[in-house]
Amino acid sequence: MCYHKQDRALEKNLVERYKATMHDAYEPRFYESGFSHLSSPAITSENPSSFRSLSWGLIPFWIKTMEDALQIRDRTLNCISEEAFDKPSFRNAIRERRCLIPCTGFYEWRWLDGGKRKYPYFIQTDDFIFSLAGIWSEWTDRTTGETLSTYSVLTTRANALMEKVHNHKKRMPVILPQEFEKDWLNPNLTKEDVLALCQPYDDKKMKAWTISKSISAKTGPKNIEHIFQPFEYPELSLIDG
Repeated sequence: MCYHKQDRALEKNLVERYKATMHDAYEPRFYESGFSHLSSPAITSENPSSFRSLSWGLIPFWIKTMEDALQIRDRTLNCISEEAFDKPSFRNAIRERRCLIPCTGFYEWRWLDGGKRKYPYFIQTDDFIFSLAGIWSEWTDRTTGETLSTYSVLTTRANALMEKVHNHKKRMPVILPQEFEKDWLNPNLTKEDVLALCQPYDDKKMKAWTISKSISAKTGPKNIEHIFQPFEYPELSLIDG
């Protein structure tokens, strides 16, 4: 799945790439854990010409209490695209509120020996900035009136590259080719149209490499600016040839 990502593009790069205005404060991140529930700039179907800040971990509009809201967002960082139209947490958003999540890379762990040994990878596309397919929602606390805007990243089956990297679940985030980004935001898409866009990205346009284990799925990196630099593991070279 996709719980760890990077957006280290400068604000001017994002503004130019998406032809959209940035209203909220933005700071590039070399590493972001979804479990931190931080806000990210996103392009929504409601207003594609303006970035909107969304927090990672979708809170459905029908959640009743803040306690329930804070609990469910850990379980909604990702949305399995094949199930999105059937799951109560996602089915309204996938129909009505789709978004683009700018990204410059993401992190995943390869398992060996059933997960006893785990090796972190950093994954990029040929494009410095690319879009993850997202869905979003607004939830209002009935007690305080506070409104939270949140999102989930769609996932699909892994391509050949990601089958090797994410070898225990064989999934990957839905990466939208730039020419299909406007289609994803089209509010008139049918279910079939949406699912047709949720395909594995061309592995020939992606690259992945191992990085230092100083990054942890639980604690994050200890050296943020250099965490995505290549790091070699001799034992993997023996396995991969």
